[in-house]
Amino acid sequence: MRKRVLTGGRVFTADCDNPWAEAVVVDGDTIAFVGTADDALTMAGDGAEQIDSNGGLIMPGFVDGHVHVTLTGSSMLKAYLRDAETVEDIQQKVKTWADENPDAPRVLGTDWIHSVLPDNKPTKEILDAVVSDRPVYLDAFDFHSCWVNSAALRELGIDDTTPDPAGGTIVRDQDTGEATGHLLESAHFEMVTPMLARVDDTVRDGYVSTALEAFARAGITTVVEMAMEEEPLESLARMRDAGKLTTRVVAHMIIWRKGDLDEELALVERAAELAKEYQGDLLRVGGIKIIGDGSIDACTAALSQPYVNGTSSDPIWTPESLDAVVRAADAAGLQVAVHAVGDQAIHNTVDAIEKAMKSNGTSGRRHRIEHLEYAQEGDIERMGRLGITASMQPVHMDPEYLQNWIAMIGPERANNGFAWPLHVAAGSTLAFGTDAPTTPHWSLPNMYIATTRKSPGDASFDAIRPDWALPVEEAIVHGTRDSAWAAWLEHATGVLKPGFAADITVVDRDFFAEGPDSLLKTKVAMTMMGGEIVYRD
Repeated sequence: MRKRVLTGGRVFTADCDNPWAEAVVVDGDTIAFVGTADDALTMAGDGAEQIDSNGGLIMPGFVDGHVHVTLTGSSMLKAYLRDAETVEDIQQKVKTWADENPDAPRVLGTDWIHSVLPDNKPTKEILDAVVSDRPVYLDAFDFHSCWVNSAALRELGIDDTTPDPAGGTIVRDQDTGEATGHLLESAHFEMVTPMLARVDDTVRDGYVSTALEAFARAGITTVVEMAMEEEPLESLARMRDAGKLTTRVVAHMIIWRKGDLDEELALVERAAELAKEYQGDLLRVGGIKIIGDGSIDACTAALSQPYVNGTSSDPIWTPESLDAVVRAADAAGLQVAVHAVGDQAIHNTVDAIEKAMKSNGTSGRRHRIEHLEYAQEGDIERMGRLGITASMQPVHMDPEYLQNWIAMIGPERANNGFAWPLHVAAGSTLAFGTDAPTTPHWSLPNMYIATTRKSPGDASFDAIRPDWALPVEEAIVHGTRDSAWAAWLEHATGVLKPGFAADITVVDRDFFAEGPDSLLKTKVAMTMMGGEIVYRD
């Protein structure tokens, strides 16, 4: 087997027993040696390929603890709206995409920001003004709502009498009862997502390939897919079988809120079957994903107290239905991951996991709560005692995009948001990810936010709770070793250690030595997964 020696810069291993080294020897798909440069060259022998990092940094590949693979790929082909600053900007970008894609049956866009719109309210009339001949579907940046035009409402069969689905809302005009073109939560997931997902295998495989290429460029060697369905899983399996899977994938099968417990439990049963079929360290079904509430920007996250504007939102799942599904998954040996943003949804989720563990007599499943944007300290402490992983995404607190979030819950609650150090102090494992494509998939800016609580895109915004910024080494560990542990991959990846998979990222500068600000200047020079170079600048 081919041997490679990586030298020319410091090596951060993320290994507690041996955190720093000078060189790494790779033998085939496995790390054979980590230590001094001289010993590495001797061990590798004369025929080994030498990879010089040129003064950069050699580190474990990032383990992104929360992504959506197919959505990441498909979103890269839509009109990108995050940088739109006015309604007119959105209209222009939508019209431009429509003009550039005249044969597309639908006009597709993504990442619009609520605060750009008057009163945070999207309407079909805004879109009808620029595209009326084709359906328009625009995903919000948090992917918890969809903004559509009149043609899309007709295509979906939504009129003024269409009932809201369980856990979702077809937003209506308060005076007329007319559907406005804004579909929240399950109205998006159950009505729009399945229709747009009806593409042939070639198109879907293309989405997956596009996402995997993007992950490799970002230095990501493992992702945890947090809303897997069977057809995208089959795409990944085809890539695995063809030797084209360049990123490890641990999948959580999505359990949609159906409003019928038998249907929901059947989804859990099917997930358990798939977990038996898809095993191994390259592609594995590890558990289920439940969406417990929405987002604070859209005022659909479940809070224990009303939003500043006086509104409230219930969790998507009733406590009884959540308890039943979590208990069934836990009994089946599945790892449960629950999207819970607001403190009420978080409280209900901790309750459900605790009840399941007591009812089933289980422990050590490494159940997870995703996002945890605003949690009560009591629930943070309970999570630690129960061994619940805190799966969080620093990029979600980018101050440039957090202003509406702050306005919706007020400064007092906002001051206690994204409490990473409290979760660590309580004893939870903290696993970092990006939640791509709801946010950019780039790992290094994500780590910048983790280490500064500042915006990577606009330095004019003040840091938010800078006392909760993490040391660089700690942040990187949460994005590598801890994320691997949370995905049951701590035996294979997340650290550079003999016997582990050769999942390695090389960057062009030593940001440990230069400090957090240098993360914004750092570029990925090479990504290696399982001993194969999957990206090189």
